[in-house]
Amino acid sequence: MLDLNCPQTRQTLISERLDNNRPLIASELAAEFDISLDTLRRDLIALEQRGVLQRIRGGAIPASPPLPPYATRALRPEPGLDALAEAVAPMLAGLGTVILDGGTTMNVVAARLPEGFDGLVVTPAPSVALAALQRGARVHLIGGALCPDGAIATGGEAERAISQIAADICLLGACGLWPGFGLSAEDSAEAGVKRAMAGASRRVAVVALQSKLARRGRHRILGAEEIDLLVTDASPEETGPFRDAGTEVHHV
Repeated sequence: MLDLNCPQTRQTLISERLDNNRPLIASELAAEFDISLDTLRRDLIALEQRGVLQRIRGGAIPASPPLPPYATRALRPEPGLDALAEAVAPMLAGLGTVILDGGTTMNVVAARLPEGFDGLVVTPAPSVALAALQRGARVHLIGGALCPDGAIATGGEAERAISQIAADICLLGACGLWPGFGLSAEDSAEAGVKRAMAGASRRVAVVALQSKLARRGRHRILGAEEIDLLVTDASPEETGPFRDAGTEVHHV
């Protein structure tokens, strides 16, 4: 017989309930354990301090491991990015203006631009600009203070410059992509620039490895319903909530 009056017992049960596809709901757990919300909140705080979960409004989700520094990620891109980039390339053929986000995913996407691409690439990321230039594309580099997380230009100057662009599509990488929270970033300035890129584009696409669907950053960029296209190697079961929100999903 489980002793639900024991914090260790409750916290073990909570840990076992963590699921990457559904947040834990505090009110449901409190009712199930027959404890107050304040008592449950103390359990969640204890588990968060141990790195087991991340508290969110109304409940909790699994803890996201910290991302390595950008310089490390750029030197050793994650396996699977080449396949995502190869899937994206045909989608860009014939487009006039494309906004590319920064980060390791977009570095690879820019290096795989379609042969003979004659559109304009707009990006706030110097490394993405160079990769696109090497593919023969015309490039417009947005200036501003570089964010260390994604090595992209941020701040009001960058956001204003992006707002003057009328793009056919923007491709965004993902720090985190959680169904109930949407696309997110760890840095608020980076999140602001990504919102500006989405706002300047007729169509918004997110390119993300499966591992990013189990993460949630601190700052929300877009809700799932604001994402037109998701290109990912995640399974159909994992992307179901995005399809339900109206997002077109391309599985690689």
